[in-house]
Amino acid sequence: MYKNTGSLWISLFMSLMFLSLGGIQVDAFVGINWGRMAKQRFVPSMVVDLLLQNGITELRIFQPSLNVLDAFADTNIGMTITLQENYLRNVREQKEIDVMIHERVKNFVDKGVKFRYVYVGNEPFTKSKYSKAPFSRILHFLNLTRNSLDKYNLQDIKVTTPIFTDVLINMTKPSEGEFREEIKGQMKEFLDFLNKMGSPFVINIFPIYTVYNLGFDVEFAFFDSVKSNFKVVDGNNTYYNLFTFLYDALVCALTKAGYGDIEIVIGQIGWPTDGYEGASEENAERFHRGFLKYLGRKEGTPLRPNKDINVFLLSLTDENMVATDLGNYQRHWGIYKLDGEPKYKIDFTMHDLNTKPTVAKGTVKMPNRWCVFDGKTDHNETLLMKDFDSACMDSDCSTFGSGATCDHLVFAEKVSYAYNMRYQMNNQDQEYCELIGAVLTANNPSTPDCEFPVEILTAEVVDGGSPDTKKY
Repeated sequence: MYKNTGSLWISLFMSLMFLSLGGIQVDAFVGINWGRMAKQRFVPSMVVDLLLQNGITELRIFQPSLNVLDAFADTNIGMTITLQENYLRNVREQKEIDVMIHERVKNFVDKGVKFRYVYVGNEPFTKSKYSKAPFSRILHFLNLTRNSLDKYNLQDIKVTTPIFTDVLINMTKPSEGEFREEIKGQMKEFLDFLNKMGSPFVINIFPIYTVYNLGFDVEFAFFDSVKSNFKVVDGNNTYYNLFTFLYDALVCALTKAGYGDIEIVIGQIGWPTDGYEGASEENAERFHRGFLKYLGRKEGTPLRPNKDINVFLLSLTDENMVATDLGNYQRHWGIYKLDGEPKYKIDFTMHDLNTKPTVAKGTVKMPNRWCVFDGKTDHNETLLMKDFDSACMDSDCSTFGSGATCDHLVFAEKVSYAYNMRYQMNNQDQEYCELIGAVLTANNPSTPDCEFPVEILTAEVVDGGSPDTKKY
C-alpha cells in the first residue's frame, strides 16, 4: 500500500485540476501531441504515467486506437482524437460516422475517458494538399461528426480541425494577415461552422520552418533573443518574437473574415532537435523555456492582451516513420527519445523549473548490439550503394543533411549508421543485418556528435497486443 501512495496523490491532484464540462479542465492548459509513427512506440500505460508524473493534463493522439483509449480510462487526462483523411474519404453515409463515434468515443466516455476535441481531418487547406487533391468536403464531415456526437448526448465534445499557418498570405507584419484568396470561400464556411458550434480555431505553428520561410532572423523565433535586435513594428505594436507575430496575424485574418472573437487553440508547436539548421536539443530547450514562461505570464498578445492561450506541444516522442515533406526535422520533434530518456530540461507546469522531466518507466531496451559496415574496400560498389539506399529507405537516415548531427560522418560511417537503424528498428532481428559488408558488434560505433542508438522493443512486442489496423 505504501509504495503506491505517490501515485494516489498524483491522481488526486490531477482530479482536482478538472472541473465541470464532463470532467474537462476549464482553465488554460499545456497539453502534448503523441504521434505513433515510429517503429518503437511507448506502451500506452507508460504514457499515462509520464503525463501524470509531469503534470500534463491534455493529450492529442492522431489515431484513436482501442488499446490507447483503454489506457486513459478514469485518468482525468483530457483526450483529443483525430479522424484521419484516409478514413473519411471512404465514408459515404451518416451511419458510418455514427458507428465510429460510438465505438471510439461513446464507449470510452462510458469507461471514463475525458474527450475534449474530435479533429476531423488535418490541415485541409494547406498549400501542398490544395495544389494536388484538396480535401474540399471538410465541412460535410465536420457536420456528420457533430451530428453523431449529439446523437450520443456528447455535446461538450467540440468538433474542429487543425489548420496550418500557410492558410495566411505571406506578410511582413501582422496587420497584413489575411487568408489566401483561393480558400476564402471555404474558410468563411468553416469559420461559420466553428462559430455556431462554439468550437475553437486550431492552428499548427512550426517556428523553425516559418521563420526561415518568411525570411526573418532565426533569433526572432525565440523569446529570449540576445543575439539579435530583429523586431517587427506594426503601427502602435512591436513584435519581438515569431509566435506573437503569427498569433496576431491570424487574429487579423479572422477579423477580416468577420470572426475576430473566435477562440484560438495552438494545435502543434515545438522545436526539433535534429535534421535541420538550428534544430538541436540546446535550441529546443531554449525555445520551450521561453515559450512556457511567456504562457505562464498570461500576458497574451498585443491584439489579444491578458489572455490565456491553450497549447498542445509537439511532441512527446520522435517519430522515425513520419513523412519528411517539410524537412528531415519532422522526425525529431520529440521531447523524449524513443528509449524513454528526456532530451532536455522542460517544465510543463510553466513554473520555469530547471529540471528534466521524468524518465519513462517500463521501456524494454534491447541488448547493446549494433549492425555496422565492416569498412572493407573490396565490396561491389553498386551492390553496396543499393544496400545503403535500401537501409535508409527502410529505416531512418534523417540525421544526415545540412545542419544534422550525423552529416559529418564519412561514407563508411554513414553506411554503418543506415545499417544499424534498419537493424534496431526491426527489434535487432539478425535478418535485417544481412547486407553487403554488415557485421554485428558489441562496440558502440557512436561519435561525439552522432549517436548510433540501441532502440527499445516495439510496444506490441512488450505488451503482447497488436497494432490497430483500422485507419482512423
